[in-house]
Amino acid sequence: MGRGMISKSGDDLKVIYEDEDIVVMQAPDDRGLEDLVLSIIKKKGKPVSWRELRRELSGLAGEDRLRKVLISLIERDIVIEMIDGTYGFKGMETTYIPTKIKKRVRPLVPSKFRARWGSLISSKGSIAAAIQALKAAREGKKQELSLT
Repeated sequence: MGRGMISKSGDDLKVIYEDEDIVVMQAPDDRGLEDLVLSIIKKKGKPVSWRELRRELSGLAGEDRLRKVLISLIERDIVIEMIDGTYGFKGMETTYIPTKIKKRVRPLVPSKFRARWGSLISSKGSIAAAIQALKAAREGKKQELSLT
């Protein structure tokens, strides 16, 4: 193993200690963690779930640090929380087909979530109904494009 280890998401991490059995790497600071989150979304090319982010960053950051970084990215409008609770870049919401999630978790930044999705949710009566309507509309557009 070399001095510049690569994380699961493909970023360099500083190796602090290494022997035949173990490699200890320095966890990224908050700025480094933001970069890791952004690179994961970019690599996937679509919004990612909390579970995917946790899996990619396991051993590098705990849930509290990940939540803190996501809130910061959402508040600065770098990342948006999709209606189904996934996280993506601004603009991805226009083509993303949401997945139905059984249990909707509380939004990380409720004011931003309400501003983006509130009118759709209130017009449909619930988040589940809004997700279904959005999914049907996006799938309909996709079918129209494939027919032409």
